[in-house]
Amino acid sequence: MNEKNYAPVYVMLQLGVVTVDNVFQDPESLEKQLKELRAASVDGVMVDVWWGIVESKGPKQYNWSAYRSLFQLVQKCGLKLQVVMSFHQCGGNVGDAVIIPLPHWVLAVGELDPDIFYTNRSDL
Repeated sequence: MNEKNYAPVYVMLQLGVVTVDNVFQDPESLEKQLKELRAASVDGVMVDVWWGIVESKGPKQYNWSAYRSLFQLVQKCGLKLQVVMSFHQCGGNVGDAVIIPLPHWVLAVGELDPDIFYTNRSDL
């Protein structure tokens, strides 16, 4: 393989790998999948870290525990990690199986001041 032309390969993890209740779901099954990816010469995985999970209890009240467990498992399996900080809701479209809303306290602020949310020109 020509290292100069090599492009690393990352696979996106499923959206619900950490549940809306901040639980790292089914680590045994995921470990098996990660080891299979490693055996297939995949370089790493990408995962969304959802604002609606990490800061769900209130402003500046962060709970990273489920994601830390996930990250440790990825490292244990010898894979690299790309993290996308997702500051939008997950789901809400036709066929979506995973729903992760914005933090409730953010939605409460939006009820009082709807202009706090981004609106593009086509929505005006």
